[in-house]
Amino acid sequence: MDAPIGQGGLFLLQFVTGLILFMLMLRFLLRATHADWRHPIVAFTAKVTNPLCAPVNKLLPLKGRWDWSAMITAFIIQSLFVLSIGYLTGKDFGVAFIALAAITEIVNQLLDMLFWLIIIQVILSWVAPSYNPNTAIFDQLTRPVLAPFQRVIPMVSGLDLSPIAAILAIKLFQIVVVGSIAGFAQNMIG
Repeated sequence: MDAPIGQGGLFLLQFVTGLILFMLMLRFLLRATHADWRHPIVAFTAKVTNPLCAPVNKLLPLKGRWDWSAMITAFIIQSLFVLSIGYLTGKDFGVAFIALAAITEIVNQLLDMLFWLIIIQVILSWVAPSYNPNTAIFDQLTRPVLAPFQRVIPMVSGLDLSPIAAILAIKLFQIVVVGSIAGFAQNMIG
């Protein structure tokens, strides 16, 4: 796997898998926040991910705000990716390791997405503080995450400090909880 061609193939596999997971997590968040499906970003996400989620939707039809087909599809794709890495590196990963590795990567991807959505929302609130239908999607995606922090943290001189607390909570959760699970999974392969 040290050959440049092998490294290039691994990079391409990681990139494609990461892009697919990103779109599936975005689909999950858009559905969870009741995003307007007429918005171009939402429509694009649905169009790209519908073929991937269709088989799972047949078994588990969409109901409510949680798009479990996106999560299950992401889990299957990430599990296949971990299995592929094992094959390419000559390692035999057990089912428990594959499942934990897939789950931690999906949770990390979701938390990273929330982190960046909050950063983008903060920047947009400075640049375009009034309502803009093109950027409203970012407010819609971050509102459920920021709302609990906004109830606890008061505004200071007109500044909303809740994004700082939300970002700290996201990163601490990634480091402590997800990192512990990933470490446990790593110990499974020695």
